[in-house]
Amino acid sequence: MLRKLLPVATGIVSALSFAQIRTAAYFSSDKKYREIIEEVGNPLPGSPVMIVQSFVPNHGSYVWFLNESKAKKPTYLGGSPKDLHSAIFLEDHGGLLSKITFKDFAEGLAQPKYMINFCEIGDADRNGFPEFYLTYFEESDGLDAKPLKVIVYTSSDGKSFSKSKITGWIPFQEEDQYRDIKDENFKLLPKEIKLKAEKILKEAKKGIQ
Repeated sequence: MLRKLLPVATGIVSALSFAQIRTAAYFSSDKKYREIIEEVGNPLPGSPVMIVQSFVPNHGSYVWFLNESKAKKPTYLGGSPKDLHSAIFLEDHGGLLSKITFKDFAEGLAQPKYMINFCEIGDADRNGFPEFYLTYFEESDGLDAKPLKVIVYTSSDGKSFSKSKITGWIPFQEEDQYRDIKDENFKLLPKEIKLKAEKILKEAKKGIQ
């Protein structure tokens, strides 16, 4: 699994080099992963699946945690269902200042799962501040269409973050058709960011079907 993830981290760095935004992703086998936790702790429930650190000129250093924890609510799924917890933090005087958070829980026959290869950071509109793209899939038993979501976190000043979302409904019956739904905030995003999020959704969809 790690071999697949490492190119994503490399792509994050190279994609943002033109803006001098220095970004890298770390996993549990990386020394830097352990160093980050030693320095600032693990601020969310569970264990980080990935930690992304991004230095943004004139704004500071941001740390993005994507964690999984054992499901708290009753589930009827096999394996080890997980709850998802994620947050973007600004490093502040040796600590972390929370900017925006995310969580979704397994329950009954449904279980959310990060599509970690499609959780990315980019600066599609080239405004000097990155967007954070969180991609996850809601697995469940049954033949109903299942949601694949790309949540986009944006900020113009690094102080307040906004959340936008595009959801692709993946059909599992022949008579159903794929559709995607964009929330009102997504419709207001710059064209370049919308196109990037739509591309991530399209590529993630290929990974499911």
